Amino acid sequence: MAPGKGTGNSKVDLEEELKAIVLADSFDELFQPLTLNRPRCLLPLCNVPMIEYTLEFLSSSGVHETILICKSHSEKLQAYIKQSKWGHGGHSSMKIRIKVARTAESVGDALRDVDNDPSLRSDFILCTGMVVSNMDLSRLVAAHMANKRHDKDHIMTVLLKEASQTHRLRDKSDETVYLIDPSSNKLLGINSLPSLPRPKHISIQTDVVMSCPEIEMRADLVDANVYICSLPVLALFTENFDYQTMSRDFIHGILASDLLESAIYTHILSGTSTLAFEGTNSHNGFDSFGELDASTTAEAELDFISHSGYAAGVIDTSAYDAISRDLIGRWAYPLCPDSSPVDGSTYSYNRGCVYKAQSVFLGRESHVDRNVVLGPESHVADFARVSEAVLGARCHVGEYSVVRGSYMFNDVTIGKGSTIERTIIGERVVVLDNVVLERGCIISDDVTLGPNVRIPAFTYIARKRPQSTNGFSDDDMDSYSDEESDGDDRQYQSASSVGHRSHEDADNNGAANTSNSAGIESFDTGALGSAGVGYVWSKINQSSDADNNDDDYTADIEDVKLRLLRTIGSSFADIEIAETELRDDASDGGLSTDQEQATESISSMEIFERELRLTIARAFEKNHSVEDAAFEISNVRLSYNGDQNDMRRIVIQEILGNINLDELPGSAKKVLSRWGGIIQKCISSRIEQVDAIDIVERYCALDPTVDDDLRSRLFRQTIPLLYEFDIVEDLAVIAWYNKAIDKPSEKVSHELVQKIEVFVDWLNESEDEASDEDSSNNGASAQSSEESDDE
Repeated sequence: MAPGKGTGNSKVDLEEELKAIVLADSFDELFQPLTLNRPRCLLPLCNVPMIEYTLEFLSSSGVHETILICKSHSEKLQAYIKQSKWGHGGHSSMKIRIKVARTAESVGDALRDVDNDPSLRSDFILCTGMVVSNMDLSRLVAAHMANKRHDKDHIMTVLLKEASQTHRLRDKSDETVYLIDPSSNKLLGINSLPSLPRPKHISIQTDVVMSCPEIEMRADLVDANVYICSLPVLALFTENFDYQTMSRDFIHGILASDLLESAIYTHILSGTSTLAFEGTNSHNGFDSFGELDASTTAEAELDFISHSGYAAGVIDTSAYDAISRDLIGRWAYPLCPDSSPVDGSTYSYNRGCVYKAQSVFLGRESHVDRNVVLGPESHVADFARVSEAVLGARCHVGEYSVVRGSYMFNDVTIGKGSTIERTIIGERVVVLDNVVLERGCIISDDVTLGPNVRIPAFTYIARKRPQSTNGFSDDDMDSYSDEESDGDDRQYQSASSVGHRSHEDADNNGAANTSNSAGIESFDTGALGSAGVGYVWSKINQSSDADNNDDDYTADIEDVKLRLLRTIGSSFADIEIAETELRDDASDGGLSTDQEQATESISSMEIFERELRLTIARAFEKNHSVEDAAFEISNVRLSYNGDQNDMRRIVIQEILGNINLDELPGSAKKVLSRWGGIIQKCISSRIEQVDAIDIVERYCALDPTVDDDLRSRLFRQTIPLLYEFDIVEDLAVIAWYNKAIDKPSEKVSHELVQKIEVFVDWLNESEDEASDEDSSNNGASAQSSEESDDE
């Protein structure tokens, strides 16, 4: 352990006011070009700046003072804090101090800058400025301090969250395994490797295996970017300049060192609680953390250290998407759009997790599906559809446009007939008519796109020219002013994103990025549309030449693939994976030839279908709630980039397969009343209701598990039950039936169609009666109105 700091009396530590260090800079480029005009921590998350979630979390945990370490756009962060409730004129009891680390290039550099701060005299909380959590860390901080008396080498407690392999919070570019002593939650080792090439084995130090009678190897944990630290942590960063990142450098280096005896513990969020002992005579109510000897136990009483709660860091745009969905779906309650930590706009909560701010305009024929946030004065025109999306203030979606799984900052305008798919759009962006933005696009502020253009998937577009072909860190923005971007005469290259334009094309079009002879700026109108304003940022093409054997070039390609996996809307199906990336060398215990061929023969669709069916079966077996099951199913679809229609088909097939055909009709009603809600969550329009009936018909007609003499009976009883449980509407059933009768097809069993004829006739009669009643009421109202006029 480093000498000096952190060796004082624990009682003195506990009497100190709790402080926090917040890394407000990211030291990477994963949010470019959105961070050209502001730091990442000020980007909106569900229409609230990300830094607000972090500061609210720290304030509720009893932090008295927070040190914000920033580099890029420091003046904007200072201005924001000054005018917010955290400023000197605000009503917050937590003091905010901003420290500008102008020379910092990494997390390690930033922490070395704060090492000698005289105000830090005790343990502190360390996190990024993009952490979202509903936890109160005060008791865990006290337990961390108390545990130092039990283990004098304890310098850090790492907050981890359980997340299955298909969980949307998992970083697809990383494979991390934690080695933990289950008796004390002490972290014994960490193996963090890139997911490409796919790791098949990990190395474990012999002394780690010998040190504990039992070791847990956990590959189901994600780092929440929250750490409770003792002062030696800062000293260790200062002493070793190789420590640049937290997990891969610092934590791994500490645990792998033969010279350092420092200990790191974990606290795992799992939705359960763990017993700890609370001493009656100790400061802050804690005597130790973990097991106590007999004499201490006699003076102790049991207390709970909660392992429930939500904590996650917005480390990339994929995590941005996942955490936004968690907030909208109320998985981080009470953190949700209708209980915003920022004073200002208020949202009303509506069915289907739809949140509306003040002055929202929705056209009479518009469709706002589930999981949507509509900012103040946003406008959705007739025949437009918005689902699983966030619209900032004053956003406008034109007629016949579709916005799915996307995030729009303030003052964005979408023209008519455009489609926006899983994209992040900055402020004041104009998307003209008939524009298609494929998934994974990042559009920076003040860009104009269109009309009549398709932007390929994973394209990054900015109003400013890219400074170089390789990009640069979010934290280099201070040297990239508006004057430089608009008036610089240097040559720049523009290219589309991975796999869509070659370097030769980029070279040929490079002149499009410079001003013409008349001094008028020329934009990438060939890629962005005739009225386009902006530039396509240069990225390395992942399709390398067969003759290119340069090791550095190959490494660059790997970096691009890993970055692509960290982008919103991405999956492993989006990258070209070489055979050598899927396996280790045979001498290292790799796959056999037969296994390799079997692996290669499995398509991404087959993997998605297999995982989805296993997830549904697990929900049946463990009797999950409909909400939890639908959440897990949605996670699988997002993780494997599965198609919504395929998901609906598989869900319906699995639920129908759970019906005991020997106990009809009771078993059908029992299963659909219990699990029909999952089907309902897979349907967002009447067209999809008709498709659901199609799936039921095909299952009843063709599934080999259904006996021929039961096919008609199963179909005849299932369709009315779907209507009874509000899974499909009467108009959808009638439309499907009329189509099957009017346009006979070999794809529909006419025998099954005839079995629901009586039910459809009943629906038609009910519809006619309802129409007659409405006409009668309207006639009575008209007659009453005429009589009033006569009087």
